[in-house]
Amino acid sequence: MKYNNVKIDLKPLPVLEELITDLTNKMLAQKAVLADCEHMGSPLTLIKGLKSDIRLLDQVIERCYAQQELIDMRAEQIIGLN
Repeated sequence: MKYNNVKIDLKPLPVLEELITDLTNKMLAQKAVLADCEHMGSPLTLIKGLKSDIRLLDQVIERCYAQQELIDMRAEQIIGLN
């Protein structure tokens, strides 16, 4: 029996895509706040704190991308074994 209307997609779904998008949006919002604070002459401690938060978010985003690559590689290995 042949089914012409059945499509099988074995490509792994990016499970961390939503998290990466949320973190990226948060980082962009923090950058906008930082720019406003620098423009308005906010206290140096606030500016340092925002810069630190942005660096941390950037590191977490990079780690999420790396983790997604590992997930994709494992999924490809599993597909290759079948």
